[in-house]
Amino acid sequence: MKKLFSIVCMLFIVLSVNAQDKSEFNPYWYLQLQGGAGYTVGETADFMALLSPAAALNLGWQFAPAVGARLNVNGWEGKGIITTVEQGYKFNYAQGGIDFLFNLAQLGKYKADRVFNPYVFAGAAANFAFNNGAPARVNFPDQLANRWDPMLISPVGRAGVGADFQLGYRVAIGLEYVCNAISDKFNSKPADALTIPNFDWQHQLLLGVKIRLGAKPAPAPVPVPVPVAEPEPEPEPEPVVEPEPEPEPEPEPDFEAFVENIWFNLDKYNIRESEAYKIDNIVKVLNDNPNTKIVVTGYCDVETGTDAYNWKLSEKRANMVKSELVKKGIAEDRIITDFKGSRERPFANPASKNRVAICVVDD
Repeated sequence: MKKLFSIVCMLFIVLSVNAQDKSEFNPYWYLQLQGGAGYTVGETADFMALLSPAAALNLGWQFAPAVGARLNVNGWEGKGIITTVEQGYKFNYAQGGIDFLFNLAQLGKYKADRVFNPYVFAGAAANFAFNNGAPARVNFPDQLANRWDPMLISPVGRAGVGADFQLGYRVAIGLEYVCNAISDKFNSKPADALTIPNFDWQHQLLLGVKIRLGAKPAPAPVPVPVPVAEPEPEPEPEPVVEPEPEPEPEPEPDFEAFVENIWFNLDKYNIRESEAYKIDNIVKVLNDNPNTKIVVTGYCDVETGTDAYNWKLSEKRANMVKSELVKKGIAEDRIITDFKGSRERPFANPASKNRVAICVVDD
């Protein structure tokens, strides 16, 4: 990914320095709406089984004849298939990012009324996948080893080619092919172990319309020669007296983070009497340091319960601590809650130590 980014930056710099005759070019914003089909690469001979709808919305800035950039939002639906039973499933996704575009037709002398404009582009985005319709992992542990739930956020590398056909000053229609390299968990199925790196590939073929924004520039006026008058000498500036700098205030001493671990019984989220004094300790620290906040993170042990059940239980543990702090007068906007279920283990041994809410007071 770093290598791809470096190549894009170098190409961007070269094309920017090699700016063509800009005497007729005016930078402009444009809006681009696209729709078409997406194809998530998977293990099946039935091409249509993995074909799904796709759409995109772009806001672009063409700041040089051959160089532009755009903010991109795209997505809709992806598909996967379990090959052993030929069972298909769907999931939704949306991604947002930035692309750099290079107009191949304008690499020579700039021509404003050029009808056919082929281009290449590359960029990066963040992908948000949700509504996973893949069956439970326990039914197909080998094929759905990467199944995610309830959502997946991952980085994306993008590249593609396209062509615009100019219909007039403001409107153009275009066809674009996009290749997205996404996390191996995107379609819930692990890639071949010999594949390096292990990406999921999402291909899109999009047809769209591009609308140029802003007023159409007026033709350049013919310059009229103006006689040059000798400039009058400017008066000497008065000396500037620098004001005395005010003394800087003494820095306040740094607040050292305060940590308290509140333990819970198996499958419980109520505060035990033996742990209640810890709530009072936290309240005292927060009251003594009114500019601090607290982060409460709930956990569960992985040895008991399912992943989904533990996810909810850890949330209840974090919210129970928050509720007790609010009862004792701590403002809700000073309390940040988080929960990890049994997906993270703050303590290696024993297992019971992971039935905990870790409370961190910091500034």
